[in-house]
Amino acid sequence: MSWRLRFILFAISLAGLFHVAALGQNDSSQSLGEIARKVRKETSDEVRMTDAETKKLFDSVDRIFTFSSEDSALLKHATVKRRLVSKADVEKYTSGQLAKEEYTRRFTHSEISMKKLGFLPRGFNLREFLVKATGNEIAGYYDPENKMISLLNWVPADRQEPILAHELTHALQDQNYDLRKWMKALEKPASDSKPEDDDGAIARKAVVEGQAMVVYVDYLIAPMHRNLENTPGLIYQMEDPAVKAVQDSQMLHDAPMILREAGTFAYKEGLIFEGELLHKGGKKMAFAGAFARPPRNSHQILEPETYINGEKLPAIPIPDLKQLLGEQYDIYDSGGVGQLDVRAYLKQYGERRNADELSSAWHGGAYFAFRHKDKTDASTSTSDIALLYVSRWKSAQAAARYARFYASTVPLRYRTATPQESLACSGSKCPLSSTQFVTEEGPVVIEQWSDDTVIVSESFEKATAFKIRDAVRDTAAGVHAAVSPGPEIGLRLFDLPAFGQFAAEIGAQIRAAMQTSR
Repeated sequence: MSWRLRFILFAISLAGLFHVAALGQNDSSQSLGEIARKVRKETSDEVRMTDAETKKLFDSVDRIFTFSSEDSALLKHATVKRRLVSKADVEKYTSGQLAKEEYTRRFTHSEISMKKLGFLPRGFNLREFLVKATGNEIAGYYDPENKMISLLNWVPADRQEPILAHELTHALQDQNYDLRKWMKALEKPASDSKPEDDDGAIARKAVVEGQAMVVYVDYLIAPMHRNLENTPGLIYQMEDPAVKAVQDSQMLHDAPMILREAGTFAYKEGLIFEGELLHKGGKKMAFAGAFARPPRNSHQILEPETYINGEKLPAIPIPDLKQLLGEQYDIYDSGGVGQLDVRAYLKQYGERRNADELSSAWHGGAYFAFRHKDKTDASTSTSDIALLYVSRWKSAQAAARYARFYASTVPLRYRTATPQESLACSGSKCPLSSTQFVTEEGPVVIEQWSDDTVIVSESFEKATAFKIRDAVRDTAAGVHAAVSPGPEIGLRLFDLPAFGQFAAEIGAQIRAAMQTSR
């Protein structure tokens, strides 16, 4: 049984022994999100720390740095530089990060692909949403570029201490492993001949934030002489109110499910992943071990036992379709459809209680998007894109369930979707099931095959769709060389700095909700 995030309530309930009344929050009907919003609203720009408070906060850095080091077993190699910043400084830092934004051609293509696959509504403006959603929730922060911790001059020192425990864990990670170098270790050109299932950058992000969240929770509950390593028996009795409060916040309420899932991933799922490692192998496995042998993709984060056991799934074999489609189409975009993507899709269009169960049976996924040759980037819409999507599943039952579910979403994603009768077929070269639609953007064909794969084509003419299907089937049998599709589509959002800022604010809100509940 997975830990899930229910152990957060244990941290909160113990921390709650402190002084909720001191915050003036005696109304038990208020949610954590409401409490956190009220506290933030009551925090005025006019409030400034006194000289004595500032000295106390500066002096606490070394003490909390020692705590973080002992809690993580990551060695201190140098003192951490520190500075006091104002809200204006934080706003300047935030705008500076967003100024680095490059709304690249690759990301534009990813956004169109996400709409074609149904992760985003057709009329959704991703860039506009992120700009509006990104505010100034960021609390104290560690900057690996200048090796400095920034402290806030408008938040009381005692409320900043757990934040410091989190951010100083990043300083320890940086001193031991050089965070920028470690995060970029897997950035290399994709091979056209050797498929990869490694989306290591975002999995590594989950390690970095998950470890810092463990130390954050441990700091909150340290006065009770408890930590997450010595309290595993209480985990399964808990809930996750802090994360729920943030997910119910206005910032995420208006977000498509893929943004919610990807935005909370490094903090929520990273914490769960690190908690599992802590339970299985102690601090050595959870901290230094995760840096020495990083997880490879969202599957290993969401299913920690696959990481612990060293499981490596084979890549989805996709043929080189240039010769088959060369006269009509150009390759427009490609990527993985990972377990996190599938879970988001299941939640967006179905019942959430089934999403974890079915998505856990994911064993691989990839898509390729093609565009008619007469189209340009400026004029491209989903109607100009034809799609191949192949997924692999743990069992025939799981593949059948996903094929049925995907077929049920087609009428929800297109304005018109008329079911078509599939041609009769028998024999080993026929799919176990086939569902077909005609939509305003062309045919959609969904097939389940005996090797536990589901092959989807959208907007190809049926004759072309079946040729592509046959090529994929031949590739699975080893006839053609496969090509690498690239990283998981939802987690490619982190290529956009504005989304990284969006996710960081979600992490800050999760921590604020946990701390404010004291």
